[in-house]
Amino acid sequence: MNQAKLEATILHAGVESAEFLGEGAWHDAWKVSMGNRELVLRIPKETVYGKRVFFNEEELKAEYAGTELYYRSVNQAVPGAAPEVFQFHVSEKLSYTLESFVGQQIDLHEMTETAAYQTGKTLGEIYRKTEQIPHGLDGFGYLYWSEQSGLRGSITGDVQRFLQQESEEHLSDYRVLSEAKPEFRDDTVSDALKLAAEIRRQRFTKPLLSNQDASPENILMNGTQICLIDPFPSIYYPRGMAGNFMNLYETLFIALSDTERYRKHEFAMCADNLKGVANGFLDGYSAGDKQIAAQVRGEQLLQLQETAFSHFHLLSEDLPEQARIRYGNKQQIESRLTLLAGELKALAASEIGHLADSLIHLSADSLQVPTTAACFNEL
Repeated sequence: MNQAKLEATILHAGVESAEFLGEGAWHDAWKVSMGNRELVLRIPKETVYGKRVFFNEEELKAEYAGTELYYRSVNQAVPGAAPEVFQFHVSEKLSYTLESFVGQQIDLHEMTETAAYQTGKTLGEIYRKTEQIPHGLDGFGYLYWSEQSGLRGSITGDVQRFLQQESEEHLSDYRVLSEAKPEFRDDTVSDALKLAAEIRRQRFTKPLLSNQDASPENILMNGTQICLIDPFPSIYYPRGMAGNFMNLYETLFIALSDTERYRKHEFAMCADNLKGVANGFLDGYSAGDKQIAAQVRGEQLLQLQETAFSHFHLLSEDLPEQARIRYGNKQQIESRLTLLAGELKALAASEIGHLADSLIHLSADSLQVPTTAACFNEL
């Protein structure tokens, strides 16, 4: 970080006593003070994944306004589960965020199995309760900002049709993958993916605010309070984001532990605790509802299949530096595909019965004739 830029940012933000906390993929962070308040100052990095980053006002304001919305929604749902203070400034010369300091990163290597499960359960509850807070934005998908419309979802149109097309792409991608890679050919996987796609078609009602970035780096402990920071919010099918969480913690973080991006975390050394967090998350998110748990597992299956397909796609082209940092070289990617094939088969085999039962339950619910009382309540 350019020292002159740091000093100018500190002066502009009106803070002092900067103590370097570390760097993420996109920002450097400092612990600072403003009066008697401890805050975190984040400044965008000039180089990310080996590439120069150029100023983009719309992208930064979409990211920072989205973070502000997500923090506010989380705190409405679970007070104290996100920083209460969040401010940002965006200009070509000076951009930064300033937010409450809310503790230290969780340490998956030092956690007990019970603590890992409870951490996941709390996270699941936070996700579930946050989804219930109206986001008030137009559109859906990743967030976008413009001078004319402010913050909104980047996609307009028929969200039901969009999700259906996405599901068709998932199934098409699996067909391509299984034709090219025999280790992925499996009738149970094929049937389970079709069930998951049909469940999302029947279950989806409207897109809700959720968080795609569930990295342990962004989960802090403030005393006994779990706090989420640095989210990647989107307006999407909420079960999809829950499935993304499960895929990350049960499979992907562990599989990527040998890459430059994730090597320092040594996720393979704490695989049991990552899976314990996932188990707790599913229980906290579903709150004992087996249908919700099955829907999340279905989305996890779709996410895992797309993880494998994206790895396969990387093998067919020159590997960009960003992809190499995140996923490793082509030999690592090829080896990981074998692992992902086994994970996909195992997940499909363990969940296909639950997916089938869930679909039967959804179909039965849709065929139920409303009672007189129910009809009266709808008038």
